[in-house]
Amino acid sequence: MINPMRSQPTRMMGLASGMDTDFIIQQTLRMHQFKIDNQLRNKKLIEWRQQTHTSIKDEITSLRQTFLSNLGSKSMMNRNAFNSTISSVTGANSNKVSIRTNAGSPLGNFSINSVSQLAKGAHLNTASGVSANSNGFATTSRLGDLRFGSGEGIDWDQAKGTIRVGGQDISVERNGDEFTFKNSAGVDIGDFDGDKYTLTVGGKIHNLTWDSDNGRFIENTGVFSATFSSVIPDGGGDARDITVSATFDGDIWNFTTNIEGAIAFLDGDNLVVNIEGEGGTTEVFTLGEWNEDTQEVDGTAFTEATNTVAGNFVGETTLTINGVDIKISANDTLSDLITRVNNSAAGVRMSYDRLTDQFTLEARTGTNIDPTGTSLSLSSDSNFFNLISGSSGAFEIKDGQTAKVKINGEDEYREFNTNTFDFRGVNVTLNDTFDDGPVNISLTRDTDRAFNAVKDFIDSYNSIIRRLEGLLSERKSGSEVSYKPLTDEEKQGMTDRQIEEWEAIAKKGILRNDQGIQNLVSSLRRSFFENIEGLGVSPSQIGLTTGSFFDGTGGQIMINEERLREAIERDPDMVADVFIRIDNSGDSPRGVGLLHKIDGLMRDYVNVSQTTSIRNLEDSLKRTNEQIQKMQERMFTEEDRLYRVFASMETAMQKLNQQGAWFSSMLGQ
Repeated sequence: MINPMRSQPTRMMGLASGMDTDFIIQQTLRMHQFKIDNQLRNKKLIEWRQQTHTSIKDEITSLRQTFLSNLGSKSMMNRNAFNSTISSVTGANSNKVSIRTNAGSPLGNFSINSVSQLAKGAHLNTASGVSANSNGFATTSRLGDLRFGSGEGIDWDQAKGTIRVGGQDISVERNGDEFTFKNSAGVDIGDFDGDKYTLTVGGKIHNLTWDSDNGRFIENTGVFSATFSSVIPDGGGDARDITVSATFDGDIWNFTTNIEGAIAFLDGDNLVVNIEGEGGTTEVFTLGEWNEDTQEVDGTAFTEATNTVAGNFVGETTLTINGVDIKISANDTLSDLITRVNNSAAGVRMSYDRLTDQFTLEARTGTNIDPTGTSLSLSSDSNFFNLISGSSGAFEIKDGQTAKVKINGEDEYREFNTNTFDFRGVNVTLNDTFDDGPVNISLTRDTDRAFNAVKDFIDSYNSIIRRLEGLLSERKSGSEVSYKPLTDEEKQGMTDRQIEEWEAIAKKGILRNDQGIQNLVSSLRRSFFENIEGLGVSPSQIGLTTGSFFDGTGGQIMINEERLREAIERDPDMVADVFIRIDNSGDSPRGVGLLHKIDGLMRDYVNVSQTTSIRNLEDSLKRTNEQIQKMQERMFTEEDRLYRVFASMETAMQKLNQQGAWFSSMLGQ
């Protein structure tokens, strides 16, 4: 290794001595380099051990997250994994009934013979075609813009309303032609000046004008522009136009021009433009006096390109449904209204069908519905529903009703307040009425699903155990003992494949007889022979045992498929207890099933044993790096010393040669 602090030729011959100085020094330093190479190989072994431990941790974590977590994609921690059923719904009307089963659903059959009516909350339906043009309303339509068949809109309270300025909702109260603006704290924030209202919102000034024709406020924050002709001489005496644009940020007017490099600004009351002329000179042109109120310069008006609608002054009204007040504004959309009603505490569901141009309002079944039909009451300051109910000017609330169902050939109908109910542990949903034939429902044990779930977990578990057992027993053969990690210098003469094959052999046995892995595999194996606490049954009794140490499968799970299937078919709850039993006898629930044991052992290994191993390897790596650095420094010091020795020898021999030459020349004379 060459000293990085020394700039040396690759080969240096002694001029006086004729000796190959570099070669001699490098040979002298070989013992130093040999020791450094050994430390570098040791460092690589430590890094390989770290990488292997990390990959083991990743595999174990993936297994736990997939199978041993309640949220895992293949979770085994729920009884449904062991006690699932196959359900079938058959018959000519099978599409009119839906079911959902759970782990507690008993096996067997039953039938639903007829459904004479579905449960329905008290409700009202408006007449079809409520819109003025019968084309229906878009859900994005403003309530203030809705016009019904009578030609009327909603009767809003025009004394109050809101607009949106500076990202905030501002309350507006109207008294004749005068307006008062208040923020959310009720503080008056507006001033009137001529035909403009000035509002201070969020520390910024906003100028509003009242558009009486459209009933809205316009915020003057648009971009204004004006073009001035024949004011800028151009070298040859021609003239060209300049366009100036103006924007207002609440306090200051800012001006820009269409000429690159030109600057427009106010000088007193005059609007002037600086333009860089020929030879780097700057010319100033006065366009005229600026009138802020009219946005004019000596009669040339700035035309407004854009305007911001601060908000339609619309007013408010209140719907009262089942005693719950729901405030709406004409600025709200139809979608806003429906959402606000459905999310309220009124316990109703509103909908609008644009195809039929019809509104529906229905009390929610199963919540606060009274099947006798008394749970839907409406009132509105604006007579909202009177307006949309058509020319009759009134609406009719229809009573709610229960679902009526005949089950298992019974003569009498059973009644349910909702269309979804439980029967014999099965969740049944009625989708439609029928009376022309039964819907047959059958539940049988899904043994294959439970068996495959167990087998899938065991396959993944065995994959990890095979790797761990391989690492514990792995060793180099006699001919492979000499394979050590390669140094950078050794890799230079090898292909990538040769390096890969060499290092595969060099890595053999890096975790042989690792104590942490050995303890984990042994503990996992023991858990299959222990009885489940409080159950008196061991995993081996349902067909799960471990392999043999003689064939290298000592920690792997072996399945007696016939015994496991039989246990699932006979007593799925017992099988579930073997895997995920919870002991509730103490102060807090405690998992004592096989999967709880496996999860605990793996968690402790990752969090304690493996963490300790990785920390020890990090400490070893740090000490090895320090040792390498010290050895390199000693070698570099020795290298410098040898170069100085050889340099002194060369200098002495050169002087001796010179003296000899002089002596010879004297004898010759």
